[in-house]
Amino acid sequence: MANDKKPKVAVPAAEEDQVSRKLLAWLNTCPGLPCAIRFEYLPADAEGMALSTIQAAYITRRYILGGYEALYQFRLVYRLQPGGSNDKRLAADELLNRLGDWAAEQTPPDIGTGRRVRRIAPETRSSLAAIYDSGDEDHQILMTLKYEVNV
Repeated sequence: MANDKKPKVAVPAAEEDQVSRKLLAWLNTCPGLPCAIRFEYLPADAEGMALSTIQAAYITRRYILGGYEALYQFRLVYRLQPGGSNDKRLAADELLNRLGDWAAEQTPPDIGTGRRVRRIAPETRSSLAAIYDSGDEDHQILMTLKYEVNV
């Protein structure tokens, strides 16, 4: 039995880098964040938020004239020390869910010349992702950004 799935083709690294930078700056404009969202970094033993890519952005559809549609998958992580407080845990999930809903409802970010965001949306609701011996907890929401590139 043959495998009918085509391998995923990654977008150029420079394109993905620019999408990451523009998305990060735009997410940081969300009102009510407890701290700035950083890229791929969470401090140990302190509150923090991070945008983390799940896998390389890849082409999902090619157009006849040479352009394409691509998918950028990412997660937003909120690290906190709830100290046994259910209220703080629930508040962390509520914050990430609000951030996901905000992102889906806003005018999408400008991600560079020749690129247009078609959709940005949460793929999950926030949930506990990890608990550490230090008392830190990571809560996360998975999201996708679908965009077009016109050449």
